[in-house]
Amino acid sequence: MRKVLFMVIAIFALTSCGPKMYSTRQVGKDNVSYVIVLTEGQKYTNVVVEIDGQAYPVEKVYKEKAARKAPKIIIEPGKHNVKVISNGQIITNEDIFIALQETKKIVLQ
Repeated sequence: MRKVLFMVIAIFALTSCGPKMYSTRQVGKDNVSYVIVLTEGQKYTNVVVEIDGQAYPVEKVYKEKAARKAPKIIIEPGKHNVKVISNGQIITNEDIFIALQETKKIVLQ
């Protein structure tokens, strides 16, 4: 009986000890972020969003109230240079830092 009790205690003691493994991954979240272009009321045509030198044409610039309708530009999280060009003129040029699954709103004035 003592041997069986000793074996049970030994098994529990050995299995409870050991290195603790931790994970910093976030399961289910893609490694993406989003940029949307909105306006306060003016109409903009021929809008192109240039992110780190890569151009993304925007068909329609929505007002701030209709932000959920605005098309999202998918980018990687991190630091980026964003230019918004309308009819050949640079409307805005800014450096942004965007986190994982964050949506950056660029409001044209």
